[in-house]
Formats: sequence, structure tokens, C-alpha cells
Amino acid sequence: RALAQLLETQPKEGVIRLSDHVQGAGDDFYRHSCQYGLEGMISKRADLPYESGRGKGWLKVKCLKRQEFVIVGFTDPEGSRTGLGALLLAVNQGDDLVFAGKVGTGFNAKTLADLRKRLGKLERKTPAFQKAPRGAEARRSHWVEPRLVAEVAFTEWTGDGILRHPTFQGLREDKAPTDVVREVEQKPPAKAKKTVAKKTAAKKTARKSKDLPALGPERDPEDVTEIAGVKISNPDRVLYPEQGLTKRELALFYERIQAWILPHLENRPLTLVRCPEGHEKQCFYQKHISEQVPATVKRIKIEGDSAPYGAIDSLPGLISLAQMGVLEIHIWGSHTDDIERPDYIVFDLDPDEGLGWDRVVEGALKVRELLEGLGLQTFLKTTGGKGLHVCVPLVRRGDWDDVKAFTKAVVEKIVAEEPSRYTSKLPKASRKGKIFIDYLRNGRGATSIAAYSTRSRPNAPVSTPLFWEELETDVRGNTYTVRNLPERLEGLDADPWASFLKVRQSITAAMKKAVGMKT
Repeated sequence: RALAQLLETQPKEGVIRLSDHVQGAGDDFYRHSCQYGLEGMISKRADLPYESGRGKGWLKVKCLKRQEFVIVGFTDPEGSRTGLGALLLAVNQGDDLVFAGKVGTGFNAKTLADLRKRLGKLERKTPAFQKAPRGAEARRSHWVEPRLVAEVAFTEWTGDGILRHPTFQGLREDKAPTDVVREVEQKPPAKAKKTVAKKTAAKKTARKSKDLPALGPERDPEDVTEIAGVKISNPDRVLYPEQGLTKRELALFYERIQAWILPHLENRPLTLVRCPEGHEKQCFYQKHISEQVPATVKRIKIEGDSAPYGAIDSLPGLISLAQMGVLEIHIWGSHTDDIERPDYIVFDLDPDEGLGWDRVVEGALKVRELLEGLGLQTFLKTTGGKGLHVCVPLVRRGDWDDVKAFTKAVVEKIVAEEPSRYTSKLPKASRKGKIFIDYLRNGRGATSIAAYSTRSRPNAPVSTPLFWEELETDVRGNTYTVRNLPERLEGLDADPWASFLKVRQSITAAMKKAVGMKT
């Protein structure tokens, strides 16, 4: 209040402005900060005075781990890249600099050229830090005087003190290299923890976002033979033997999550994977809808196809799919009222056999970085398998060829930057040791697994939308299943895809040019 009073005479649009605050609701405030791509938030104990320096009453809560590093070297560029390949980083430990890894993403052409010019003036013959890279990696490295400081976002530290999944954020002209140390997370004092815990328990229901879809009540499946007017034949047929999960339970699952899944399915042409005897028995794809399919599944005529496709817009339609033994629901990237104008694109990250989950996460973050650098808001979900989907909603402007060409250019730009880690080629032989980034799902007639659809795989996994910061946790592509997804949804304070259907964005000429397309 004193600060606000002091600044009352200052121009509202002047150099000095008051940074306001929100009282309470820390969880929601943090979630929104991360959702909008901000670094995080500052939180302060309301019952403690303002004090300079670090302390437990005044904390920075980051969406991703993020801190400053001293630049101690750089590597040569590879492929079509110019300027430099990666920055070598270090932190102060006592009187010494200790190597902390390297960062090779987060740059644009202008930044690379500027950094190369500035670092070229600082080159030295020997490294200024401990435990420098050796062998082939050292031969590609240039050492520099430790005078520049970089801001870097990353997911975690390895046991060896090396950064995992780092992304360059910019130079910090305001930081002295001697002040840069490895930052350690601080926890609130016990008193604050108890206070927060009490308030959280008391206001758990009130704190939930108004945009959060409702989760239906859990019903005892014992006597259920009809759901939403759809009779379930052979309700005790086991579709997922690993869990003993029956057709009736699958239908009840969809009934319970209907408010979450239907907005992402409604009035999109569908391709179905049917496994009438369960996922271990014979399964088949079904694009066209026959006369035997109930009327709750709408018939959609698509130019060039003699037989209709299916689409649903209601709970009875969704339950009818479960009744038919549909274990996977795949969607087109357009709606039935404008088939030729896609409004949804997806980048499917599929790792080669044996690659670690950290490589999939790294790939998803790289796709996000490129797309959001172009100005496109991105959304994340698991595939229900071993990969991740980076999804982008669009307003309906470009046609299929336009959208597919753009997604191809995006992927090929990533591959050109790191050809040893990524590929855009479909054949298995091209994927050895790499992440296959599939853009082909963005062509006319191609489909991708719908958000909240089950997969025909062991343990009934579900393709589940995530918050981007959840990549820092132990979540995997098949973490969420029919058995545990309702518990996740019940525990959420916000919908990870709350703004998915509200985003207004399109592929512009400037975006196309930035990824090397001819406009």
C-alpha cells in the first residue's frame, strides 16, 4: 500500500510501474502462469516483512527449472545451422567453475550470429572450468573467457550435475559471472505449510476452475445393461484381460468422462479400431459406416467416397462405439460442416525401440519451442503408447495441402538442425536411434487418436491431455488408463486443454517463410 501511494504521481505508462499481486489462490495462479508460457511466479508470506536477499518467506516458483549459467565455450555448427552448435555452460562452486552441460536449442538465426560474433572476441586456448569435455567433443569445442551469462530453462539436473533438456532463453547483461551458482530449491517453513494445507483442504471445491468439465458419478456396474438408451450386449465380455476390464466397464468409463471427451470428438469424421473380442484377439480398422451401425452414429458424406463416414455428437453415439467394441477413436483434423478446411494439426513423436523417455520429452519441447516461437499456442497429450502428441488448434483458413506442407516444413526444419536425433522418414530403417516426428497425420483423410480415447493395448491406456510442466514428472505415454484416469480428472484444479477450443490462431505467411516455405 505504501509503494502504491508513493507511485500515485507517476505516469501510468511510465518507466516505473507498480507490479500488483493476488491474495491467495496460489495453486491456480501458478497453473495459469505456466499455461500462458510465463517463467513462473513470485510468492510471499503475507505475515512476514519485506526483506532483501534470499529467504523462505519470499520465493520464486518456476514452471520449468530456470537459472543463469556462465558461458565457457561453444561448439561448431552442424548441417545447415550457422554460427554455433551449442553453448558450453558452467556454474561457480567455491573458487572454481564447474561444467554444467551444454544448450543447443532456443536460438534463432539472428541470435546465433550475434553470439558467435561476441564469443569470437573472447576465445582462449584452454578451458576456464573443471571437467571439460574430452576426445572428439573437445575437438569440436572452442573455449572462451567466462564473461557472458546465459539464462537457460531445463527440466532437471542429472546425478552428474549436468542439465537435462536445456533451452536457451537469452543473455543476462545484468548478472555478473561471479554471482552465478547452482540454485537450490527452497521449501516453505513448516508454519506456512500447515496454513496452506488447512486453506487448501477447506477450499478445495471452491478453488476449482469454472471451466473444469464435470466428471460423472461412479456407478456400480453390477446391474447396468443400458447406458444413455443404448443396450450393452455381452456386457461381461472382457476387452482388456490384464485388468479384467469388460465392455460394460468401458461404456461406464465413457459415460463418466463424457464432458471431457465429447468436445474433442463432436462432429469430426472418425476412423474406428474395433476389437469385438478384446484387444488380444482380432482387431480391424473401420472407416465407413455400414447399415448395421446404430443411428446414434451419424452418417457423413465425404466427396470422393461412395460410402459414408461416421461422426458422433452425443453420449448415445459415444456409448454406441463402446457397444460396437471400439477400442480406439481416431479423428480427422476437420469438422463435418467444413471437411476441406482443417482446424487441428498434430505432431506425433514416435521413438525408436530402446530410446529413453527423456528423448521423447526433449523432442516434444523442441517442437513446442519452434511452434511457439512462430506464434502458435501448443497443447500436449500422451498417445496412450510410447510417445507424445503436440497439438495445435487453428481457425479454418488453409486447405489440406496448405496445412500438410506447413507441418512438413516444421518437421524438416527440426530434422535439419539435429539429423542425428530426429527423422521425418516413415520407413523403420530411417528411425534407428531417432525420434520419428510424424506430420503425415495432417493430410486429407489421415487421422490421429482422439484426446481421452482408449487404445487397443495392454492395460487399457488412454490418450490424455497434459499440462506442459507435467513433463517434469514421471508421467509416461501410457501412464493413464481406464482405471486411473477418473481419479486424475477428479483431482485436477484446471483443465490442461481449457483454452483449446477457444484459441484463435492461423498459419500466416510470415510463419511459412520462417520455416522455409515458398509463399
